Amino acid sequence: MSTIKMYHREAIYTSVDELKSSMILEPFDELAIPLKSGEIVTAVFGGYVKGGRRRFVLKDCVGEARSMYADSANVNGYFNSDLRRYVLEDLLPLFPEQLIEAFIPRPMSEIIDGERREYEDALWVPSATDVFGAGEEWEEEADSEQLEIFKRERDRVKELTGRGTWFWWLRSPHRSNSTYFVYVSYSGSVNGSNASHSHGVAPGFDL
Repeated sequence: MSTIKMYHREAIYTSVDELKSSMILEPFDELAIPLKSGEIVTAVFGGYVKGGRRRFVLKDCVGEARSMYADSANVNGYFNSDLRRYVLEDLLPLFPEQLIEAFIPRPMSEIIDGERREYEDALWVPSATDVFGAGEEWEEEADSEQLEIFKRERDRVKELTGRGTWFWWLRSPHRSNSTYFVYVSYSGSVNGSNASHSHGVAPGFDL
């Protein structure tokens, strides 16, 4: 069984149950998670959200830079995106089984073709509201609130293996352009990009 290590408080957890029962988590606490690929990723605790969930987001990008949609002519929300399939089909299975079993699927919603679509994912790309709070360039989501770990610009900066500091996707469609999605720039500022462009991926999960 893989060991999940929590570094910030110098504690080591050998089971997810032990981790979840801990009452010492504070924003910016970190978990080192060994993936089945051999890579070790760091998840940062963003804070407690509705229902007492513990929300984490990866400290840096994982895997390869990916496009939201391979074909920007067929953009139809994050729910139908190629990036969502990549996160759920390629990245999620890399996590330790005991951790996957402990993930609490996150309720999400968005407007697709004029209708609200509601769904739940165990591993997800953060929303623009998660990172930047309320904004004019994206629709706010009922399940989202700005996490403490993203309130400073420099804390939004992430790296992509082999490329250094890099852009990373958010799942929120851009309000003014149906083929654009919001992303975080290399400086930690907000921006929008055509869905066919490739950016880093730093998913999150709830425990």
